[in-house]
Amino acid sequence: MYIEQGKAQGIEQGEIQAKREMILKLLDIHVGNIPDTVSKKVSRMRSRSRLDSLLEQVATAQKLDDIKWN
Repeated sequence: MYIEQGKAQGIEQGEIQAKREMILKLLDIHVGNIPDTVSKKVSRMRSRSRLDSLLEQVATAQKLDDIKWN
């Protein structure tokens, strides 16, 4: 039981980290240099649904102001 919970948590953490990396990569492609404050903000995010929403915004953003951070 504990092993399965650990596996599930590991998978979830891996998905969250992958989404963070995708967001930062897309920001780098679309916007250019990413300010440290933005990078740190993304790195602290834990909600998969929030990361999904942010990923959609970043995919179409032309500048940082196009993104709703809250």
